[in-house]
Amino acid sequence: MSNNEIIENETEYVEQGGGNKAPSGLSLFVDKIKTWLNTQNKTLVYGIGAVIVAILGYIGYQFLYQMPREKEGLSAIYKTQELFDVDSFSLVLKEAPKLADKFSGTKAGELAAYYAGASYLYSGDYKNAILFLDKVNFDDQIMKYQAIGLLGDAQVENKDLDAGLKNYLKAAKGAENEFSAVWFYKKAARVYEKKNEWKEALDIYEKLKKDYSENDGIQEIDKFITRAKAKTDQY
Repeated sequence: MSNNEIIENETEYVEQGGGNKAPSGLSLFVDKIKTWLNTQNKTLVYGIGAVIVAILGYIGYQFLYQMPREKEGLSAIYKTQELFDVDSFSLVLKEAPKLADKFSGTKAGELAAYYAGASYLYSGDYKNAILFLDKVNFDDQIMKYQAIGLLGDAQVENKDLDAGLKNYLKAAKGAENEFSAVWFYKKAARVYEKKNEWKEALDIYEKLKKDYSENDGIQEIDKFITRAKAKTDQY
């Protein structure tokens, strides 16, 4: 029997009232399609609802929780910032660590961590300096690489030359101004010298002479190049 004959027989059966007794194959197929569409619509609605709830939750978190904390934190850290600017590191350390913890996750908290880390560094407490500076990740590019460079200082002072060297190079390559780039490249070269890796130190000195020839920070660069070459038997 052909497909056309099957359809004609089913149609005749429905027209004669047989459809009231039992659903046809075609009717069952249509019902399944409707059920599937209803299921898909519900899934779509639930999915959209979940997205809306997530968006509203994020907006609520930002405006009702995070922004007030940010405002409060910036107000609380103002005095600490003033003390840091005049190198009153012992006074900074009375408040900055607590503020960093209290306002963690905000810009104010990150600034407090930076002030605490830098103050510990300048006070000779290198382990705590590392602890706080390692938490800092500023959006501002100048502050970002300044913090990385200070972390390198703390690590080198704490006798972790490899970690310090890594951060010096990172700070030098990421710095957006020549002064910072030259400063951290020179620090990296000094660490290479301490590690007795004179070839790497020489590479940096020659890079400084080539790429930053007009910078005041490399006025004695030829002296360092000569010493590094002597150590690598290049004379």
